[in-house]
Amino acid sequence: MTQDQKIKAVQSKLNLVADGDAGPKTWAAIYSRIVGSSTITSSASIPERLVELAKKEVGVREHPRNTNRGKRVQEFQNATWLDGTGWAWCAAFICWLCREAGVKDSVRPKTAGAWDFERWARKASSPVKLYKPASKTKIQAGDILVFSQSHIGLASHSQGVKSVSTIEGNTDASGSREGGGVYARSRRLSEVRSVIRFK
Repeated sequence: MTQDQKIKAVQSKLNLVADGDAGPKTWAAIYSRIVGSSTITSSASIPERLVELAKKEVGVREHPRNTNRGKRVQEFQNATWLDGTGWAWCAAFICWLCREAGVKDSVRPKTAGAWDFERWARKASSPVKLYKPASKTKIQAGDILVFSQSHIGLASHSQGVKSVSTIEGNTDASGSREGGGVYARSRRLSEVRSVIRFK
């Protein structure tokens, strides 16, 4: 058995995309299986759950690359109202995080559009508060961040002086809004159009 075949076999056993790339998602799954993963306690707040879940997804990649497709990507896309796959999924990633963090289905976001999150946040039944412009608040870990380039992500830490650490779907190392995976990033505060915070 070749090294590539071994990696694919391990990935398949761990229910990952068997692409032969031993990236961060594969290593995180191996570590979790051997050492055990920290569970998200029911007493954790929604923002804490969002961050914990998002951290576990860093390293997910599209398969085939740069197609807006893949087993895990489709799971994110299935958390929206939009059928099918092959479409930009940054908002789908946030919808999936909200669903997995326990936001009630009747009030959670299901939109496939980044800027449409602002409309969701304005609804009276919404469990969040919208800050627009973003300068009306200090960004906190677990805030949903809508960016000016029609992209969306999650603050993984509270903001710094000029930037904020994020976890984003459908981006890449350069910060594209049409990237190929889930990445931990740093964004300038000037890129943030609005902040959405769970009440």
